[in-house]
Amino acid sequence: MIRVTDGKYINKSCSVNVRIKHLFFLIFFSGIGFLIASVIRWGDIHYSIPKALKDLYYQNIREFTIKTDGCLIPALELSDEFFREYIKYPTNLSCPNSGSSLLKNNRTRIWVQRENFYHYNISNNGNVTCCYQSFVRPRTIHDIMSRRIDHRVKYSQCSYFNDVIIVQDEFVKVSCFAQRKIIDVQFFLFAPKKKFIVHNKPELSLNAQAYNILVLGIDGLSRLNFHRTMPKTATFLKSKGGIELAGYNKVGDNTFPNLIPMLMGVKDTELKNMCLPYFRSTFDNCPFIWEWYKQAGYYTAFGEDTSHLGTFNYFKEGFSRQPTDYYIHTFIHEAESNVGKNKNLNTFLCMNNRYFYEILLNYIQDLTTTLIDKKMFGFFWEVTMTHDYLNYPMVIDDNYRSFFNELDQKGYLNDAIIFLVSDHGMRWGHFRLTKQGRIEERLPILMLLTPPSFRNKYTAAYNNLKLNSNRLSTPFDLYETLSDLLNMNNLKDDAILSRSKKNSKGRGTSLFLPIPSNRTCKTANIDDHWCTCQQGKSLPVDGVEAIDTAVNLVREINFITKEHQECARLILDKILDLKEMHMGIPDKNENDWREFMITVRTMPGGGVFEATLRNNSQHWALSGTISRLNLYGDQSYCVQNYILKLYCYCIEHY
Repeated sequence: MIRVTDGKYINKSCSVNVRIKHLFFLIFFSGIGFLIASVIRWGDIHYSIPKALKDLYYQNIREFTIKTDGCLIPALELSDEFFREYIKYPTNLSCPNSGSSLLKNNRTRIWVQRENFYHYNISNNGNVTCCYQSFVRPRTIHDIMSRRIDHRVKYSQCSYFNDVIIVQDEFVKVSCFAQRKIIDVQFFLFAPKKKFIVHNKPELSLNAQAYNILVLGIDGLSRLNFHRTMPKTATFLKSKGGIELAGYNKVGDNTFPNLIPMLMGVKDTELKNMCLPYFRSTFDNCPFIWEWYKQAGYYTAFGEDTSHLGTFNYFKEGFSRQPTDYYIHTFIHEAESNVGKNKNLNTFLCMNNRYFYEILLNYIQDLTTTLIDKKMFGFFWEVTMTHDYLNYPMVIDDNYRSFFNELDQKGYLNDAIIFLVSDHGMRWGHFRLTKQGRIEERLPILMLLTPPSFRNKYTAAYNNLKLNSNRLSTPFDLYETLSDLLNMNNLKDDAILSRSKKNSKGRGTSLFLPIPSNRTCKTANIDDHWCTCQQGKSLPVDGVEAIDTAVNLVREINFITKEHQECARLILDKILDLKEMHMGIPDKNENDWREFMITVRTMPGGGVFEATLRNNSQHWALSGTISRLNLYGDQSYCVQNYILKLYCYCIEHY
């Protein structure tokens, strides 16, 4: 074992073990002639994937997804024998008591289903009374420093009914009683028409050319896994002219650092100086893109199907003021807290007998109907079904396909520009530990669907979008694209021609302008660790480069937690993989650097970490952030910072 603390290491038996392993692989592959993947337990810190299996699959690639002057991204397989071990339809996945609800609703009413009384041991002639309560996010803040500032809620008095009740509220809780006992509690989400207000000014008149804008996020979904697990949705969107950005590359580890560039056009690390001066600051003063749409006359909406893992709530303070016209965090939090069912790893999958993701999709449909004569900018993010498992998107495919089909049937797709996007691919588990899994994790899905009128009227912009589908792109580009859509005059052919002649000075380039063919990860503001334009050459895990790189990685991890005495100081348990990275297109200015991507396991706790480090014989530097490839569970219970949780192993675990 190699044990490292403060940069010192002791190599006791690594060389002997590696030579034995190499001899075993030589005999194994010469005599048998086929590959078999090791069985990996989900979340287990002890795993073994034959190195030859990982390397052989990648080294035989000769085609490229992106092949430009600045970037080469290999064309990975969508499905073959390699994936059989990983791709399996989830079984025994459902919400409890489906079809037996005591209550039912449409867009304006809630009623009692007497035909389901027998599920509650009540006769058809039995007496059931229900309490209708609306609830809201109150505008007054009694305790501005409360850690529940974004969870505050106020309920109305009961309105009783035993048959049907008309709904005029957005968030509703109904509790039903029989023989003085609660027999059912249900939550209902509605989309009523609201008064449009911008700083107390009357409603603005939008440009007649404006389109509805819907950004629909699906968490943890790579581009290729979208096609594997959601083929019906993919086929439908393609049939309607959807354009897929094959070179869409993430710029950060998890959701937050990839959504901030998308919504604000800046890096998450810049928020402290911009709008989050204190650790417990809320996001109210941050310049979200929806603010600009509001000023332009759009209704705005923001919704996620989880509150616990909410982008701005997971170990963050959220908002003290409601950020958009329609904001469902209050509803989702109350529903999770009271009737959340089937908690699977990190999230509740169900609100009683309905999936949370279905609640979100139905809500979006209702909003498009409510605001049919208005314009809406909606940003929605699905988390519950896709955050933790590679194959769970299979379950939502039919519903997403139906969702888009319904939008099409009522003509909404003729007046809307839709972005189907993810933040990253699967970040942990069996598949992530393969080479293909590592690349896919960095290439999330991004598909744009524009209406026929857009394609006909803004020909140059649309042609550039098609051109950019085969070039390197990022969340910074998505922000610039959303900004472009605020003023359709920017997208007229003469304006596009004029703007295309100018060099972009920002981090991103609108997808309606031509992205340069010589764009590299460096010019696209992608840290080397996340760059898929790089090619890797495997190096021995017992060599000098491996040990030096591992020593410096463990030092970097311990540096992150050094101010927190409750966190154990980590030591190196094992070097799992090492690659020397080379850009697909050489950078003449950086020939003196060597760059290594390394995967290690540490003690205590068995954390598996991956990082890219650079060395120029004088010093080491971390490129990007350090990824954690297995779940930390409750190992980091003693810290409340979402970044520290990746690296901290609480000392009391000893």
